[in-house]
Amino acid sequence: MDDTRILLTNNMKETDKKRNYGLDIMRCLAMIMVVILHYLGKGKVLTPLDTAAPLSARDITAWLLEAFCIVAVNLYMLMSGYLLYKGTFKLSRLLKLVGMIWLYSVIVGSIGIALGTPVETVDTYFKLRLLLPVSMNTYWFMKAYVLFYCLVPVLGAAACRMDKKKLQIVICVLLFFHCVIKSVLPVQLENDAIGMDAMWYIVIFMVAVYIRRFVVIKSKTVFLVLYIVFSVLILGESLVIRNIFLSSGRLSHIMGISYNYNHLLTLASSVMLFIFFLNVKVPEAAGKIFAFLGKYSLGVYLLHENLSVRYYWQPLLWCDKTTGVIRVILYALIAGIIVFIAGVIVNFVSSCLCGKVLNILKKAPVFNKISAAVERADAAFAKPDGEA
Repeated sequence: MDDTRILLTNNMKETDKKRNYGLDIMRCLAMIMVVILHYLGKGKVLTPLDTAAPLSARDITAWLLEAFCIVAVNLYMLMSGYLLYKGTFKLSRLLKLVGMIWLYSVIVGSIGIALGTPVETVDTYFKLRLLLPVSMNTYWFMKAYVLFYCLVPVLGAAACRMDKKKLQIVICVLLFFHCVIKSVLPVQLENDAIGMDAMWYIVIFMVAVYIRRFVVIKSKTVFLVLYIVFSVLILGESLVIRNIFLSSGRLSHIMGISYNYNHLLTLASSVMLFIFFLNVKVPEAAGKIFAFLGKYSLGVYLLHENLSVRYYWQPLLWCDKTTGVIRVILYALIAGIIVFIAGVIVNFVSSCLCGKVLNILKKAPVFNKISAAVERADAAFAKPDGEA
C-alpha cells in the first residue's frame, strides 16, 4: 500500500492552507514515542510502582520518560481530528487501511513463526489473531481507529454545524464522563477503557476540531513549557499515589492512573504539545523529508507491534542493560530511532511491491468491478448531503 497516510490524511484543499510541516515532524516524533513506550513497558525497563523498595534515580528517570511519551496516541488522534473534520469519508481509504493491517499481521506474523520469534504459544487462537487483526483486536489502536474512521462522516458533519458555544458544551460533557471523573475520584471506573477505544477517539476528535476552528495562537513557546510541566505532573501524581499505597495499602487500584490516555493530565500534556507543533515553522526542504518519513510511519507501528515480534525486539536493543539514568535515556532513544527507521524502510519497500501487484490485479475483470463499486461509494460520500 503506497498511501499509508490513510491514518492521518490531510483532506484540506491546497487552496485552503499550505501543508503544515510541523505536523509531519510531530507525526514522526509521536511514532518514535510509541516505540519508546513499548520499549519501556514490554521490555520491562519500568520498575513497577507498587514495589516496596525505594525507586532509584534510574527508575524515576524511566517513569519520567514514560510520562513525556505517553502523549503519543493522543497526538495522532488530535492530528486526525484537525485534518479530517472537513474531509470526505472514502471507502477506498478504509479498505486500503484494513488491507494494510491484514498484510502486516499475516506476512510479518508468519515470518516470525518460521523464525521462532513469538513469545506466546503459537496455537489456533494465536493464528486467528493474525488472520483477523481488526476483529480480534490484535492491534488495539488500529481496531479503535477503524471504528472511529467509520464515524467520520457523522462526526465531521456535526462538528462543522456546531457553533463555538455548542461545541464547548459537547466537549465539556464528553470530557466530564470520559476524563474528569476518572481523573479526580480515587476509584477505578467499571467500564473505563483507559483511552484505548473508539469512544475516546471521538472525544479527542471534538477537541481537535475546536482547536482548528476557534483557537488562535500567538506564542508557541508557552505551550512547550506547559507540555513539560504537565508531563512532570503525570509522574508526580503517580509518585504521590505510590507513597499513599506504601504507607497505608490504599489506592492500589489506581496505581499509575496518570499514565492512562484519557487522564486529564495526559490530555492536557497532549494538547499543549500538539498546539506547539501546529505553530512550528519548518523550512520546506526539511519539511519534505519529514513528510516522506511520516507518510510511511504507520508501518513502524504495524511492524514492531506484530504478535510475532512485539516482545522479541526489546532485548535485541539492550533493554536489559538500562542500568543507569544515562543508559535508560540513551538506549530508549536509540531503540526508538532504529525501530522507526526500520519500519519506514519496510513500509516503503512493501508499498512499492504492493503497487506493482495492484497494477497486475487491475487487469482482472473481477477486480475492476470491485474497484468500480468502491469508486461509486466514494462518489456518494463526496456529494452534498441530501443530493441523490
